[in-house]
Amino acid sequence: MAGQRPGGVVLIAVLAWIGAAAQIISGILVLTRVLSPNGVGTEAAWIAIVVGLISFVVAFFLFSGSNVARILVTISFALSLLTAIFALAANPANLVGPIISGLVALVGIALLYTKRANEFFRH
Repeated sequence: MAGQRPGGVVLIAVLAWIGAAAQIISGILVLTRVLSPNGVGTEAAWIAIVVGLISFVVAFFLFSGSNVARILVTISFALSLLTAIFALAANPANLVGPIISGLVALVGIALLYTKRANEFFRH
């Protein structure tokens, strides 16, 4: 790892951990029937738990300067951005959620590719 971890990378990794924890907890709550949202079954709950665990591990490697983790998080942000664009196209009356989601994805990508971040991920 080259140099000190940039604050933007720390922010993205911490947000990834928070998101991972939320996925795992929500999956567990659905499995234990504490939550029972319409259309969400046990398969979706297990998928949420597995994705949450993978996200947690990827965030850990992001902290350690893994370029593979940076690429995986970038792909995740790109998919979030595409989802936001499709959501805007499908329901133009609902602007706030997709715009916030899209902006977070763009800022996340930008933070992962600053000059300091590039130096950090360069081994």
